[in-house]
Amino acid sequence: MNALLQSLELRPSDARTGHFCLFNCLVIGHAKHQGVQRVYCDPFPKKLFHGANRQDLVFIRPPGIENGGFVLKPDSVWYCRVLLLFSFSAMTDTGSRSFDCALISVMERYKGALAGGNYLMYLNYWMYLIV
Repeated sequence: MNALLQSLELRPSDARTGHFCLFNCLVIGHAKHQGVQRVYCDPFPKKLFHGANRQDLVFIRPPGIENGGFVLKPDSVWYCRVLLLFSFSAMTDTGSRSFDCALISVMERYKGALAGGNYLMYLNYWMYLIV
């Protein structure tokens, strides 16, 4: 962990320098289809977006699925809330590289004694990198 933290690079901003840049909108497009999808995240109480702390809900493909092996179905995705959108730069073996990331909370289907119903268990443990 210490080696990872040591590889982070300082990034300048208007007021100061820091390791992370925060942003509130992720724009997702497609190479073949027109239009974009916007995902908003404004988690800070004193920084409102149109009067609210918006944190959009999204779904993602779970990790560990082989390329070409994913089939989009309601029970094959993770349903998540976007908690924070940020970017950082780190020195890698091949030089400086920028990473755009989303911290998300994952809501998984409950697998306990009440699994027959539509119960969800809230887990806040996954960091999904958008690279």
